[in-house]
Amino acid sequence: MKRAFRVLLIGRRFWPHGSSDSACFLTELAGALRRGGMHVEVLTPRYASSWPENLVVREIPVHRPTAAPRSDWSIARYLKHTTTWLRQHAAGFDALLVDAIREESIVVTEVAKQLGIPVLLRCSGWGENSDSKWWSSSRAAKRCCNIAKTANAVVIKNGIQQRELISEGFSPANTHRISDGFPAFAPRTVATKHAARKALAAVNADLSTVETTPVILCTSPMTRNGGINLLVKAAPHLINRYPDLRIWFIGDGPYRDWIYESLRGDGIRASIAMPGSFSDFTELCQAADVFFQPDDDGLDYFLPTAVAAELPVVCLKTGATEALFRPGLPSPTQSPADNALQNLPDTESLVHWFDASTPKQARLACVDVLDDLTVAQQKAAELRRLLVRANPRSESVQSYIHLLGKLAQHPQTDTSSTETAS
Repeated sequence: MKRAFRVLLIGRRFWPHGSSDSACFLTELAGALRRGGMHVEVLTPRYASSWPENLVVREIPVHRPTAAPRSDWSIARYLKHTTTWLRQHAAGFDALLVDAIREESIVVTEVAKQLGIPVLLRCSGWGENSDSKWWSSSRAAKRCCNIAKTANAVVIKNGIQQRELISEGFSPANTHRISDGFPAFAPRTVATKHAARKALAAVNADLSTVETTPVILCTSPMTRNGGINLLVKAAPHLINRYPDLRIWFIGDGPYRDWIYESLRGDGIRASIAMPGSFSDFTELCQAADVFFQPDDDGLDYFLPTAVAAELPVVCLKTGATEALFRPGLPSPTQSPADNALQNLPDTESLVHWFDASTPKQARLACVDVLDDLTVAQQKAAELRRLLVRANPRSESVQSYIHLLGKLAQHPQTDTSSTETAS
């Protein structure tokens, strides 16, 4: 009996909760690769000493041999322990996949070369949060970029990243364009919305609503300068206009308490909910009426999931968010599958954009949706139909599976002909 292809996923965060976009994406990718017939294991740090070093999540073994880095000193310790673990265990895998071209990519690439195992790096993040922007932040970050050029292959998500990496000196033959795609969910119905709201209310009383109550959902990180502050500042005006409105701020962050006190000080505590993290983000999407996307964070998992759930999207217009909804111009290194997506129908008109990162513009975009939710929901259904049909998550996963298999068969061979989905 032929054994399953064994792949080790390496990431800074891995956990199916509604707080970290990269963690949610890596969790979904691991599960999809497993369903595709691969044996998948995950290497990630632990963020508390009480956490177990080994566990199983959705039938996927997860290894957490070292503590997560919290400073320049601890990052060196973290990388040293990660290197030790890889030297002891990585030989049992056919390929290694790293979900970001940051510190982990250095040790994984070096150990993989010593053991003769192919390594696939994924360029993570969007816009100002992308790996390519981070490389210019320090000499150590730039070293990650230089080491990544020696990897067997690098996955990028769109034409913007492709041009950035080529300008950094990456070989076009080793860069492979695979977008994250959009998952396929069952169509949204009144019954599914009611069931989701009932289930969430049983979990947290702050999420209790009636069927007619409009709900805005936001998952932006709770940081000092994060985009979530746009909705925080716009919330009093929105609730004054729509007294029955509820706003759900999902996730965590260092400014969570400040945000809560600010909203309570505005006298709208009863209209907002900050329930923390959730293991099933799709249920939140089924219960909400509008998804608010205020920055470039959350474009790997949260925003595509909201689109797939047929939520009207209020979104800040940036190069990254526009690229998510419509592929960029074709490039010579794109595959036929990439170029076929240039015939994608206009989807930008189905998104409720706001051009300036100001509370007023965010509020006006929300008003545009809430004033006529029926029309907004029709646009959301059409947006989902077009994007899921043109850029399905299933094709993205198959592209990863195909590329990993190709690298394992010919680790030193040009795999630029690998067929990818974008």
